[in-house]
Amino acid sequence: MTGKDKPATAGSQGFSRAVRLGGNRNYRYVYRKGKSYPSRNLTLVYCKGRGVRVGFSVSSKVGGAVTRNHIRRILREDVRKMLTGMKAGRYVFVARPSARNIAHEKLTTELTGVIRRAGLFREDAP
Repeated sequence: MTGKDKPATAGSQGFSRAVRLGGNRNYRYVYRKGKSYPSRNLTLVYCKGRGVRVGFSVSSKVGGAVTRNHIRRILREDVRKMLTGMKAGRYVFVARPSARNIAHEKLTTELTGVIRRAGLFREDAP
């Protein structure tokens, strides 16, 4: 495997292509077939699948490009750290406009909470 094809793990520094959800077609599929798990600042849309594939959606209602990218980077980093413990499937994390006003730690706690509430952590995960 080359560097680009390796799946991201808790020890690696990147969010590899193998873990990314990809194009618009995949997002539409997850929105159509998936189950939604809302929280105050995030919504998780999940559907079963092979391997873990993750996507992030932050609309322009959240703020300007700098704000949206900042929230996306926070979410991506937090999910990257949790990847090894997540069940296989397709995940889309949707940030709500209120997400721009909260601290990174609170967003991390909420992200962990919504995944736990959905029952998407593996039992054998550390």
